[in-house]
Amino acid sequence: MDFINFCNDNKILLAVFPPHATHTLQPLDVSLFKPLSDAYLNELTKYLQDSQGLLSIVKGDFFHLFWNAWCTAFRPQTITKSFEAIGIHPPNAEVILKRFAKAGYNSDESSSSCLSGDDWLKLESIIRRTVKDQSNKDVKKLRRSLHHISAQASLLRGEVKGLRAAMGIKKRREKKSYTLQLNKPHEYHGGAVFWSPKKVRQARDDEAARQQQQQLEKAQKAEARYLKEQSRLYKLQEAEQKHVEKERLKEVREKERAAEKAEKERRKAARDSQKAIQQPQNGKRKASQSSTQKQKRQKGVGDGAPRVQAEVATSIIPTQTTRQGRTTKVPSKYK
Repeated sequence: MDFINFCNDNKILLAVFPPHATHTLQPLDVSLFKPLSDAYLNELTKYLQDSQGLLSIVKGDFFHLFWNAWCTAFRPQTITKSFEAIGIHPPNAEVILKRFAKAGYNSDESSSSCLSGDDWLKLESIIRRTVKDQSNKDVKKLRRSLHHISAQASLLRGEVKGLRAAMGIKKRREKKSYTLQLNKPHEYHGGAVFWSPKKVRQARDDEAARQQQQQLEKAQKAEARYLKEQSRLYKLQEAEQKHVEKERLKEVREKERAAEKAEKERRKAARDSQKAIQQPQNGKRKASQSSTQKQKRQKGVGDGAPRVQAEVATSIIPTQTTRQGRTTKVPSKYK
């Protein structure tokens, strides 16, 4: 679009030629590049001859040689003739159209023309008409060789055609250029477009609409990325909250288990202490009861006093407790 604006600002009428037609419709390709190439070759040859091959061509020599060739090839009369040769000025379409006119059929040219590899049957018939001795080994070898070469050429031609088609598809997929989509006229002119002021205004409007659409799509993509990022952050925050809540519940459960364990230990210690207190009392009570009964039974016996004293002495033996607070009873044989 910048080039179109430049042409419009400088009052240049821009014409776009059909594709693959520059070698026929481009003044530079038709009448100027070939003289420029010849002139540069002459300058280069003259430079090497003058130096007798003692000097090599370096970057500093290029512009001097090229400028001399440019001044020789690009002259006003040459440029004028180039526009006349392609029918742009003065307008003359016949100069180009006559190059594509079909020539009449010439039997002499067809008879002297070569045959393609696919026409191996025609080659076979020509050999049969030309060679009289068909049983000759060299003739048979020649016929087999022609058939083999023809088959190989057909296979290779098909392979090349398929690979070219694949490369064309690949290039079309990789192409990212943009062309202005103008309303096609009722008549198709092979892709040629003359950029009139009306078409320039239409191209500007289309370019503005395209840029507006691109900005809208860009904003939509940015909004979609923002929403996606917010969703990701929300999921991360929610996962973090779940993790914190899980840790809190775990800590509460651990505290409850610790409290329950402490309560069990306290209850157990209380029971053990209660048992430790009750066992000596029970032992004294039983000892006093047994001593009283024995005294009653042995009342009136002369040696009863020492036996009562021995029983009382055995009943008042202190009980033993372990480090955990449990009470142990001494076996009767050690009393």
